[in-house]
Amino acid sequence: MISSIFWFLWRRLYGWGDFKKILSRTIQTIIAIVVLAWQFTNDYDWQTIAISLALATWVIIQYWSRAVGEIIDAGLNPCQGRKSYDMWFRPVCNWIVEFLNWILPDKFYIHKYYGVYDWIYSAMRNFIGVLPTLFLYPSWLWWILVFCMYPIYLFWYWVFDKCPNLYSSTILKYITLNEPKNCAEVCHGAVFGFVVGLL
Repeated sequence: MISSIFWFLWRRLYGWGDFKKILSRTIQTIIAIVVLAWQFTNDYDWQTIAISLALATWVIIQYWSRAVGEIIDAGLNPCQGRKSYDMWFRPVCNWIVEFLNWILPDKFYIHKYYGVYDWIYSAMRNFIGVLPTLFLYPSWLWWILVFCMYPIYLFWYWVFDKCPNLYSSTILKYITLNEPKNCAEVCHGAVFGFVVGLL
């Protein structure tokens, strides 16, 4: 529970522009690496600490610091093009989508750069972030982190679409949760903390 609360708060501060004026993104990243390394460490000899620090650095840089790009709209914007997804794994994602379109019936056709494509893209991005942990801390729980981001963002866009008054809520504005992206970020952080806390 404490892990979820920490990562919930950390993720909101990490994504909040005004907070960067108080505590730079570099310092925030170092704090996250140290906390995650501490969570990974179950023995305090120097080798375990070194491996935990290396693993935590990889996860924070690849899972949290890697640009999210256009996938934060949860696949709802049909006007995005190839340049919005200009990462090295875009060709791999395109190949997966082409393969799925080849084997699936036409009614399940997946459009590039839109809809389900964003879910596949976000899963690939997150898979890279947790890849070493799958070997060093094997658990099916890591797969939650691979696939959870897209549904969380999609859920919050749906909530704000159904309740547009949330955008103008004074309380939510004060705590900077008056946008679906911000709510999704903190929930994503809480899920991350929950998973890491269970390992």
